[in-house]
Amino acid sequence: MSPVTVLAPITLAQGKTETDLLAASKMFQQDFVAHEAGVLRRELVRKPDGTYLDIIQFRSHEDYLDVVKKEMESPVCAAFFSVMDLSGFDPDAEMEVNLSLETH
Repeated sequence: MSPVTVLAPITLAQGKTETDLLAASKMFQQDFVAHEAGVLRRELVRKPDGTYLDIIQFRSHEDYLDVVKKEMESPVCAAFFSVMDLSGFDPDAEMEVNLSLETH
């Protein structure tokens, strides 16, 4: 079982600010991510172009799939996603799921 790192791009929804994103991210972390044993670490970064990237490392690809399924049913996740512009977002095309080689 090898860890998997996911790079999830984030663009803010119209009218939303970085402050909104950080508040929603904090609740997402506290009320959802922190309770998922399959999530090893998570980092939210601002890219030079003003968009964001959520970097999440999962214990395995199976854990990643399990968490994604739970996200679709979670009101906490819906609140986090509500600050994002998801119009035209295709997770299969835009999210990178990578096999982790080393983590330090």
